[in-house]
Amino acid sequence: MENTFAQEPLALAEDARLEILGAGISLSLGQQELLARPLETFRCKHISSSGEVYEAEVTGFALEGLLAEHGLDMDKIASLNFIASDGYVMGAPAEIWAEHGVYIMLVRDGQGLEYPRSCIPEQRSMYWVKNLATIELVPTEELALQLQAQVKRITFFREAVSGLEPTELSNRGYMVKAYSLQAYFEEFAVVPEAPVTMLARDGFEKTETPDVFLSGFVTLEAEPGREGDLPLYFSEEMSLGMRVKQLDLVISGEDAVYFGSEVPVAELFSRVGMQNADTYLFTASDGFTVEIPAAAIPYGVIYPDEKAGYLRVKFDGYDLSEVKGGGKVKYLAAIAVVE
Repeated sequence: MENTFAQEPLALAEDARLEILGAGISLSLGQQELLARPLETFRCKHISSSGEVYEAEVTGFALEGLLAEHGLDMDKIASLNFIASDGYVMGAPAEIWAEHGVYIMLVRDGQGLEYPRSCIPEQRSMYWVKNLATIELVPTEELALQLQAQVKRITFFREAVSGLEPTELSNRGYMVKAYSLQAYFEEFAVVPEAPVTMLARDGFEKTETPDVFLSGFVTLEAEPGREGDLPLYFSEEMSLGMRVKQLDLVISGEDAVYFGSEVPVAELFSRVGMQNADTYLFTASDGFTVEIPAAAIPYGVIYPDEKAGYLRVKFDGYDLSEVKGGGKVKYLAAIAVVE
């Protein structure tokens, strides 16, 4: 396979779109996102259904590079399913593409394609699926087990960071107080080793490698007129496209971090995938703890104290008169499974 970096004519249709799903990833690339990818041009061989060998010039981008940007290593993928817009499916186990990789082809032999096409160099043409609409990622057993790990502990960013020293950083030229995620996880959670998932209030989802994720900061301050962006995941060096506005949740293995200020407890448990337990330990930043039975969780609401600003939780409608504080907790810092 011979590589160059020549520019080729691009002719993607306006409705061209590629979905990449599975293994903890959910990506959707429209025409503009596909055209914006850095492309490479190379010559390679492929084998027809009758066994004849042909040479083709391909311009496109590597799937491996795209996944790496979102914290996923191709070594964690057991197989791929290429799905065309008409529903045609072609599966490709890892051994098929392990040597030469997988490419999303946008130009073939100097002719721009209307819709993306898969390309596995030096392999049979049946893996070069036309009108490619979706790539399903099937994880290895190891990654599948990691993805199935249930959350056992939720920490509450707005309460916990009261114990951290903020850093003054420039956000688009406006100075804000920001909190290091490396420092946060070292102090309040388990430092992640597997890909980290960030979820925003607007539905945006992003998976990042631990080292990249931990190099970022979160701020609760914004320049006038941009308060709706908060909480904001960013750093001074991070491009605008890599930042996450309206950050609501971070999930890493058995730990989750909630960045919001008001949510029903049951809804929060559902969103993070909290492990089922008979009781849950609610911990306040002042050291107060109380065990709450699972039966009370549907009645729980987390909300901010309007005067003091700290987080509280209450379980109106469920009798907790026999537990400490009647089940009411202020300065809420964490919820954990009692095993």
